[in-house]
Amino acid sequence: MRTKTIALVFSALLPLSVFAAPDTSNKQVQQEQRMQERQSALFESLELNVKQREAFKKEMQRHHEKQRADRKAHHDKLRELLTPKQQAHFDKKIEMMQKNMHKKQKMHRQGKSSRADCKDK
Repeated sequence: MRTKTIALVFSALLPLSVFAAPDTSNKQVQQEQRMQERQSALFESLELNVKQREAFKKEMQRHHEKQRADRKAHHDKLRELLTPKQQAHFDKKIEMMQKNMHKKQKMHRQGKSSRADCKDK
C-alpha cells in the first residue's frame, strides 16, 4: 500500500518536470525520454493493464494542463494588481523562479546536494 501511495504521489509530480525542459531541443528530447522511462517504471510497479495505462496517462496530462492554465490565470490576476513597473519586476521574478526550479531538478537528477555543485559550464 505504501509503495502504491508513493508511486501515485510520484506520478502526480512527474508532469511538473516538463516545466524544467531545457531550451535546446536535444535536451528536451532527452528529458522527455527520461520522463517516459520513469512513467513506464511506475506503470510496471503498479501492474497497470493497457486500458489503465492510457487512462492514467490521459488523466496525468489533463491534470498537467489544468495546473498550467491555473498558474497562468493566477499570475495574470496578480499582474492586474500591479503598476507597469511592478509588472516588469514580477515577470522577471517569475522567470527567475522557473530557472531556479530547472536548476533544482537538474541537481536532483545528477545527485548533487548544493547549487554550487550545479554550475552551468
